[in-house]
Amino acid sequence: MTLEDRAARLSKPDLIRLLSAIYGVETHVDDIIDRYLAAGEGPGSEATALAETLSAQLQQIADEDEFYGYRGSYDFSERLSSILSAIDNLLRPQDPQAALKLTETFLDLADEAFQRVDDSDGYVGGIFRDATRQWLAIAVELRHQQPNAENWPQKVRTFFDNNDYGVLDDIITNSTPLLTEQELRGLAAHFEGNAKAALASPKEPGRYNFEAAHACIGIKSVAEALQDMALYEQATLLTSPQPNTLQLASIVEFALAIGDLGRAGYWLEQPQWQGDESRYRALRHLWLKRKGDTELLKSELWDDFTQRPHRYTLEPLWLMASDSEKLQLQQQVENLSSDDVDSEERVAMLLLVGSLERAEAALLEQPDHFASVHYGTLLNWVKVFAEEHLPLAQVVCYRALLSDLLERGYTRAYRHGAGYFHKLLALDKAIDDYLGLADAQAFIRSLQARHWRKRSFWELADYPNKPPKD
Repeated sequence: MTLEDRAARLSKPDLIRLLSAIYGVETHVDDIIDRYLAAGEGPGSEATALAETLSAQLQQIADEDEFYGYRGSYDFSERLSSILSAIDNLLRPQDPQAALKLTETFLDLADEAFQRVDDSDGYVGGIFRDATRQWLAIAVELRHQQPNAENWPQKVRTFFDNNDYGVLDDIITNSTPLLTEQELRGLAAHFEGNAKAALASPKEPGRYNFEAAHACIGIKSVAEALQDMALYEQATLLTSPQPNTLQLASIVEFALAIGDLGRAGYWLEQPQWQGDESRYRALRHLWLKRKGDTELLKSELWDDFTQRPHRYTLEPLWLMASDSEKLQLQQQVENLSSDDVDSEERVAMLLLVGSLERAEAALLEQPDHFASVHYGTLLNWVKVFAEEHLPLAQVVCYRALLSDLLERGYTRAYRHGAGYFHKLLALDKAIDDYLGLADAQAFIRSLQARHWRKRSFWELADYPNKPPKD
């Protein structure tokens, strides 16, 4: 039986007693109760009472001076989200105009909120981006009802210009349901005038020209809304007639996103790319893929891998290769030595092409070289080796994981380390020949000699921290 079903069985006096028992226990819950009580007041007064309640709750947040640290940021975001949802779900159906005004009031809280919260995880920022989308949705609804009730382009521009914390970055980009193409182009012309004026008379010559940069971001936002390639290019070229490779990449990515392959190709031909070959190759390959030129793409991917053998040059080629080409690639990878690529890359590529026994052999060649490999990578490897019943490869991976963990003295992970230790003990029972690796007891003795002081680990492993005396 659901909560709704159980509540429906209660009488009105029982529900009143329930609310009375809850009210006053938690401020956030009290606010929710107040909203629903206000929404349920007598005919004709629901919207007014609810709007006043929501307005008071927003003002209460604005008046507070409490700082929310990292651990409290989520609860603060949930409190904000609850109010924003009430504006949309309770007030908007009754009075869209009041809902729009209160959403604007909510957005005006951004500066105050971000000064009082550690939003490292982005919870609060996400709520204000939700509020931006909510404002646009309500504005579209109202404009259909009263086309000339507001100066909508001016409102959007005001939000864009007052956006110190970046939560309204997409308001122009997402405003096509609200603004006409003519209005958006009017915004672009406004920003262009501002950019040219700022460039002609900078406030601080020789310093970063914020005014020009902000105006060009405005032009770029309009370009994104209209999917206008020329406008997007203008937004970059006004301040950077010779774009750097990061700016070129942004232009090419936009061209690819809107399907303008011709302009993407033009910007890929610029000489600046000579200083950023890696970024250039990635974008060129994406461009060739969008063009459908698979043969040229495959040829270039093969050249890339031959010149720079690496899992990142191998993987896209492997995905495109035919069965016969995969056999050729597999042979090429197997022929790589530790002189050609580092140990981690070699193992990763051998796993990618399915040469698992060769990967195990590569691990056994240099078993001490893998302690610096990221633990997530090692855990992925050991899973593959376990599926293929390659115990020595698993031993190298688990020893690397355990050695790194103990060397760093990472006490919070000692429980995982104890698990690796027991995996090694279990694997030892299935291994007759360690093929040059120290056997299990020799490895354990080396751990004891080096890490015997880490008693909490040995306790978790349920194993003595020192070898027995002879």
